[in-house]
Amino acid sequence: MGAYERGDREVTGALQAMRDVAHAMAEALRASDLARVAQLVSANWRQQQSLDAEMRTSEMARLEQALAQAGALGGKAAGSGAGGAMFFITRDDPRPAIAAAQEAGATVLPVHWTSDGVRAW
Repeated sequence: MGAYERGDREVTGALQAMRDVAHAMAEALRASDLARVAQLVSANWRQQQSLDAEMRTSEMARLEQALAQAGALGGKAAGSGAGGAMFFITRDDPRPAIAAAQEAGATVLPVHWTSDGVRAW
């Protein structure tokens, strides 16, 4: 917060980039462009890390690498970062990404896109 109040260009630049990503994300979601959504999710994650490099642990980095190699289109931390959850966007067949995540030691929680909003089972 202090860096923002001082007008630190790195901090204000990252925040502006995150705002731009949010606007682009709304367009990508309206267009149902999954690949673009995934790119923007990853772009947001990079900007978050530029605000706090310690947000990304070595375990998270290994998981990201494993999922990228398995064909994930993009992903990021969700929740508290460094110790919270991560999510990744895949194409139609998520099995290679699921296997890679499990091999990397992650617990996989299934999530599916829906046009009907959030549902709790």
